[in-house]
Amino acid sequence: MVVYYRITESDDEIERMVAVLAWWFSKLLKHTGRVHKPFNSVLGERFFCHWDVPCSATSGSSDVSRREDTASSSITNVSVGTDETVDKLRVEYITEQVSHHPPVSAFTYRCSERGIEAVGIDHIKAKFTGLSATVAPGSESKGIFVTLKQRGNETYKCTHPTGSIVGWLRGTLKVQMIENSYIVCAKSGLAAVVEFKEERWFSKDKGNVSGKVFRYNESIFGDKIASWRLKDIPKTCEVVATFGGSWDQQVTVQRMKEPERLLIDMAALRIADKSVKPLEEQGDLESRRVWEPVASKMRQGKFAEASRTKRAIEENQRTLAAGRKERGEAFVPALFKPDYSASGRPELLDSAPINM
Repeated sequence: MVVYYRITESDDEIERMVAVLAWWFSKLLKHTGRVHKPFNSVLGERFFCHWDVPCSATSGSSDVSRREDTASSSITNVSVGTDETVDKLRVEYITEQVSHHPPVSAFTYRCSERGIEAVGIDHIKAKFTGLSATVAPGSESKGIFVTLKQRGNETYKCTHPTGSIVGWLRGTLKVQMIENSYIVCAKSGLAAVVEFKEERWFSKDKGNVSGKVFRYNESIFGDKIASWRLKDIPKTCEVVATFGGSWDQQVTVQRMKEPERLLIDMAALRIADKSVKPLEEQGDLESRRVWEPVASKMRQGKFAEASRTKRAIEENQRTLAAGRKERGEAFVPALFKPDYSASGRPELLDSAPINM
């Protein structure tokens, strides 16, 4: 969360792009450990939580003289507030399952004190080939859109990487990142291409990611960057920084004519504890309320009972879907406006019943 709310601090547009990169890598932390299968969200399921992040009482403006610690210090729990009267910053997360076929969730992260909002659509497609499984963004997922309202609504479109699940023969599953991702900010005219290198079990090369931050002309290249690899970046696009390393360990960044510095240290990151209302204060469609009967059986080691309870929840969903079909009713999201498909940028309804 510290990585997230520091994005807007710097008055230097290149440093803001570097901060977005640090946050973008930080969200890959969930892929560095064991591979888990989540519950299949039911239609209309929603989840609310927040983090109250402590702030120091120092000013949060970041200029060129502070570049050495803007990204790396954010990963070692060094928090810098923008308002001396604010002891904590609140980051909120809101999500709703808006479609079941295909499974699609809309979400938003927001920090009102910093004027930061990130929205997007979760939709994945999986492909199984021999000894690996590939998980990539689905057609509904256009990326995560990070907007800095205090920077004139500067918006960064950040696409998701593709993951390859390997280790089936060894019995130890792990996620590798493959192919390319990109981040673009039309307002600043800055973009970044992130290129992952597929790891080989016999390779000693630990560097598995590299990339460049560069200036581009939106009217000429805006719709082309999605297909670019690093070698495709035209010479007319000024490269202002390079970065590389291991996405699951350390990544460094270097601005032109400046020393290399740490962008992010994944080993130093910790998943922050989230605050969620107790079960008795949650609605019937909130995630922990929906799945607690299954989770409690799993915690007790009663896996057969957990499976039966899970099947009962899923069967109830089929019954509800059949009823809607018979009545000619379409499902209507309770939290988000329904016209999210074209842009991939869901908007919360003014009347959304948020139970934070």
